[in-house]
Amino acid sequence: MLSRWGLDVFLVLLAIGQMIAILLSAENLRVVGAILAAASALVLIGRRIQPLLASIVSLLAINGCLLALGDAPTLVFFSLLATFAIVAAINSTRDAVIAWLVGAALIAAAVFLAGPADQVGDFALTLALCTVMWIVGLLLSRRTRQAALIAMKLEVTELERARAVQDERSRIARELHDVVSHGLTVVIVQTVAARSAIEDLGRASGVASPVIAEVERHMSAVESSAREALGDMRRMLGLLQSDEGDPDALMSAAPRLQELPALFDRARAAGLMVDDSGVEATLKLPHGLELTVYRIVQEALTNAIKHAPGSQVVVSLARDGDDVRIAVSDRGSASAGRGPIAAGSGGRGLLGMRERAAAYGGTLIAERPASGGFTVHGTLPIQQEVGS
Repeated sequence: MLSRWGLDVFLVLLAIGQMIAILLSAENLRVVGAILAAASALVLIGRRIQPLLASIVSLLAINGCLLALGDAPTLVFFSLLATFAIVAAINSTRDAVIAWLVGAALIAAAVFLAGPADQVGDFALTLALCTVMWIVGLLLSRRTRQAALIAMKLEVTELERARAVQDERSRIARELHDVVSHGLTVVIVQTVAARSAIEDLGRASGVASPVIAEVERHMSAVESSAREALGDMRRMLGLLQSDEGDPDALMSAAPRLQELPALFDRARAAGLMVDDSGVEATLKLPHGLELTVYRIVQEALTNAIKHAPGSQVVVSLARDGDDVRIAVSDRGSASAGRGPIAAGSGGRGLLGMRERAAAYGGTLIAERPASGGFTVHGTLPIQQEVGS
């Protein structure tokens, strides 16, 4: 298809140009000729409604102009050639042929009624030039239609690919839900059963054993963490399965910094002695950066629970100029070694923390101090998220 507005501008300019040229140079019936010339161009603006009718009316008007003027300006003859090209481009092949036949008949009428000396020669030359322009317009129309068809096919292919990706995501989400949800549900059920058995054992013995109380505390922490993980998983998988895939909805479902106290409480319930006095309570960060900070702290506490159970953990989180600094240190066993841990070493949790920090242009260092234990230091630049 020809440019929607570019052709309209061209037709208006052509109409104005023809009127000026005719009014300045023509002698006979110049007002009538100017009106017909302008109409021949302007009527093609209605091609979107009735392309064939607009084409025939345009050819009638331009040939009427030639017949009225007799000796028309060169611009009018150029307009005749342009009209043949346009009518071929805006019509289907069948209608373009009909328009060409009408145009040829009108040229013949205009030439022979004008009565020049060489009527056959003028008719043949004019029709040959108009036919060449008609063929050019037809070829241009076919190429643009093919390009539009290819673009449409590519768009359909992209939509099908996106739908296939969405279907695969939904399938994975369903499988994750079936597997992980079942496992977490079993953990919760078994934890509740174990707590009931321990309570029954305590009542049967009639003695309030500190060991039983400690076990009950740990079982409560396991149940609380499992229930929260189950809820988080269902919420995130629900977003993964959604057709919209709204990033804002995903961010709103992600944990925020104000949820850190609850995270610390769960770590304490799991046996850690968490000192969070170094956490800046009023710290405000972009959503994505908040999630990254939360996950780094969460993973560091998880590592402490696994590798240094019952130890004291000091957490600090504060803004330092244009950066936010994170530090999580536990007092684990000094026999574990000393010094920084290489970037390529460590478990998947440590690797994930480094990748999260690197994604925001920050750094993360994990090391074993000389005093023992394990320390994670992170520095992340505070900046607006991409696309915000």
